[in-house]
Amino acid sequence: MDPHSRRRATAAAAGLTCALAALFGTVGFILRPQPAGAAPSAVPPAAVPATPAPLVPAPLIPATTPRAAPDARLAARIRARIAAALDRAASETKGRVAAHEVQVSVHVREAARDDLVAIESDRPMRPASNLKLVTSSAALVLLGADWRFETVLETNGSVENGILHGDLVARAGGDPLYERGAGGKGDGSVDALLAPAALAVGGHGVRAIDGALVLDELDYALPAPGPAWPETNQRWAEFCALAGGFSANAGCLTATVKSAGAGDAAEVRVEPRHCGLERKGRVTTGAAKSKLDVRVEARAGSVLVDGSIPKSVPSWSTRFAAPDPVELFGNALAGALADRGITIAGGIRRAHAPHAGRWTELARISTPIAAVIDAMNTDSNNACADQMFLALGHARGGAGTREGGRTAVARALERLGIPADGLVQVDGSGLSRENRVTARQITTLIDAVLRLDEKTARAFVDSMAVASESGTLDDRMRDPKLAGRVRAKTGFIAGTSALSGILDAKDGRRLVFSILVEYPPTDGLNRTCWKPMEDAICSELAGADG
Repeated sequence: MDPHSRRRATAAAAGLTCALAALFGTVGFILRPQPAGAAPSAVPPAAVPATPAPLVPAPLIPATTPRAAPDARLAARIRARIAAALDRAASETKGRVAAHEVQVSVHVREAARDDLVAIESDRPMRPASNLKLVTSSAALVLLGADWRFETVLETNGSVENGILHGDLVARAGGDPLYERGAGGKGDGSVDALLAPAALAVGGHGVRAIDGALVLDELDYALPAPGPAWPETNQRWAEFCALAGGFSANAGCLTATVKSAGAGDAAEVRVEPRHCGLERKGRVTTGAAKSKLDVRVEARAGSVLVDGSIPKSVPSWSTRFAAPDPVELFGNALAGALADRGITIAGGIRRAHAPHAGRWTELARISTPIAAVIDAMNTDSNNACADQMFLALGHARGGAGTREGGRTAVARALERLGIPADGLVQVDGSGLSRENRVTARQITTLIDAVLRLDEKTARAFVDSMAVASESGTLDDRMRDPKLAGRVRAKTGFIAGTSALSGILDAKDGRRLVFSILVEYPPTDGLNRTCWKPMEDAICSELAGADG
């Protein structure tokens, strides 16, 4: 997940810090997430066009269309923007970050045509969250825009006098079971997502289960950190939430704190409310000018929310990783059944239940792929991306594992005609320091998806954040010639910045671009140097004439 200052305040004391791999080689880097600050101040709305030109998938251009010629003038202007950013980085760090220590790769093509600009575009680079474009496009190519995550609840027992004699078995579907809500955040509740399934079970006459709720994880890997993920002391943070065959609230807990009178206990709510963890800690309400200081953490068996909130802050919330997404799902589902008056005598058990024999489906939890891809590309939700990667592996790669996900992505690239020799993809989110991709590979992939059927292309385009309007771009590119006209995926991990997507130039051409930056990890440079450089390059593209 990309750090994004306007999305959520964080607890100062807690320090909530919040790739396709290269086809031609790999290298490593150290990931140090940027520390978060205090609650952000409001950002005034920007002037944007009243009716910005809608971005829709470009029509397929016939093969007889003349090839686009490289644009030397545009390339020169982009190189000037890069040089200015390098000079600023050296100035900001008093020479500690020199130009030769920074790698900038840029590739621009006109949709369905050839290169316009290629600057170090074949260099394998860390993509950070730009890898989500690879994961999501592969999922759309192999599964389709109408595909759904399916978690099936079934039994081989019988129902007599309201009692299910036997187990209620849930078959894993890889669903993050996550509701974005207003602004892409949501409150963490999964009640509305599970209630229909609990109602359906009750509709079969079940009032009690004398067996267990069995979580069959099928061929999904056990939840675990990916290779080369952040260090152990960061694993509790939202961006390190785990993925597995089952999940709820994308593997996270959401704590919401509401202030009361000074000196009084604040109201604390943790979602999903049926999380199976003992609540610990107490939050008090401080004076109006006191410091926001709330600490959160979840460990096996307990969840901590402790500290103080100023009286002047009506409400504050944050998300943080649950110890185990499978157990979180099991407790949430058991709680949803209990809310319907359905008791489970045998508790919750993880096991591979047999499929042979006579099984009766009692309910099904179904989530459209678009909802998950939107969370991936608009909000940069890491756990949703990793759930998608595992589900893609389960459906098309032989198993719901990282290896299965890599196999499935390779098949998608083959179907699109993109070489996959040497493919290395460590996770679905881009969090691992081992991921690599080139800017040319990203633009080639985006361009190929844009030329698929209209429904698939539209789902992909719509999943990206919109400049000055939504997701991780809601506070960027407020210039009227960019606002509402750029759809892209941001990317950031310490020492890496990225922006890739599509943009409509003033002459009506659709441009596909990718900008990847690697630099010595230095706090603040992404905000002061690389984001402004990326936005300035987009400004050059928006004004480009064919």
